[in-house]
This record gives sequence, C-alpha cells and structure tokens, in this order.
Amino acid sequence: MSASSKTNAYTKVDVETASQGKLIVMLFNGAIKRAEEAKRQMEKGKNEGIHNNLIRSQEIIAELRASLDMKQGKVATNLDRLYEYFQHLLVTANIKKENAPIDECIELMVDMRDTWQEAFQKAAIEKPESSPQINQHGATVLNLQG
Repeated sequence: MSASSKTNAYTKVDVETASQGKLIVMLFNGAIKRAEEAKRQMEKGKNEGIHNNLIRSQEIIAELRASLDMKQGKVATNLDRLYEYFQHLLVTANIKKENAPIDECIELMVDMRDTWQEAFQKAAIEKPESSPQINQHGATVLNLQG
C-alpha cells in the first residue's frame, strides 16, 4: 500500500468515526487548507490551481451550509449568512485572482473553526455523563441554543 493510499485510508476512517464537532472542525481545516493553497498557486501564477482550490474550499463551505438545521432559528440563520459571505469572498477571489478576499476569508474561517472547537470542547466537559443523541443517519447531534 502506497503512502498516499495509507493516508487516504486513515482519513476515511477518521471521518467515518469522528464526532459531529470533530467533523465541523475537520471541514473548516480543509476549507482553510484549500484557500491557503490557492494563495500559493496565485504566487506561482497558476490559474488552474487557484481555481481548483478555491472551488474545493467553496464546496466545503457549501457542505457546512447544507448541514445547518434552519429550524434552530437565529443561530442557524446567522451561521448561514456567515457561510454565504465566506463563499462570496472565495468567488470574488477566484474571479479577480486577488489575495485580499482569500486573506479575509481565511481569517474568518480560522476564527469560526476555533470558536466551534472551543464550543465542542466546552460541551464535552460540561456534559460528559449525557449520552449523545443519534440522528437518522447514525451521526451524533449537538444541540446548540442561542
């Protein structure tokens, strides 16, 4: 098995066994990584690399948006607006081939990722005795109220 195959297999197992909180953090890490790679491609003048990485980052943010439970009210609505803004910045960067929107997006995504990570860690400490809720897809559900 090649090193790449081993890494892909490990990542697949990690994703399939991750908690909801860990998955959200992993998604943000992926979106940030792709946006940073787009910046590196921009320095090299490689438009295809810029485009592909920004599209992948947009797709990850789209997954985060799609996973929102809009019945949760203002929290979900506000997150949706933030994620929409992230996508706007990534699209703008892709069209104009400029670093500034990528830089802003990365900064915001890092802040959001860190906030999620802190919230999930705090929730795990505060309620370790409670059993997680499982949704119809077999994933754990975190109930955030705002």
